[in-house]
Amino acid sequence: MKDIDFQNLVIEQLSQINCRLDKLDEGQAKLETGQAKLEAGQAKLEAGQVKLEARQAKLETQVTKLETQVTKIQKDVNVIKRDLKGVWSDIGRLDKRLTSQENEIDSLRR
Repeated sequence: MKDIDFQNLVIEQLSQINCRLDKLDEGQAKLETGQAKLEAGQAKLEAGQVKLEARQAKLETQVTKLETQVTKIQKDVNVIKRDLKGVWSDIGRLDKRLTSQENEIDSLRR
């Protein structure tokens, strides 16, 4: 093999190696870009999760407040029911008294 043939063979193989290296560099660049996008997406997801957790905590606080208010309203309703029973009891007694007085007046008129 002559020197020139050997040089051409070496140059051809180096050219192929350089081509492969260029393709590897391009692939690595794509992988790095993809990784950067994934990391950015992960950061957004983590930020979103933090926001969701904060909102969940706020909702839990609001639910607790609502439960407290419902309990208070239930107590108030029970008091109102009790008082209403008393009022109807008073109305019933007054009705009986009026009826008895009307009967007495009717009997006195006769």
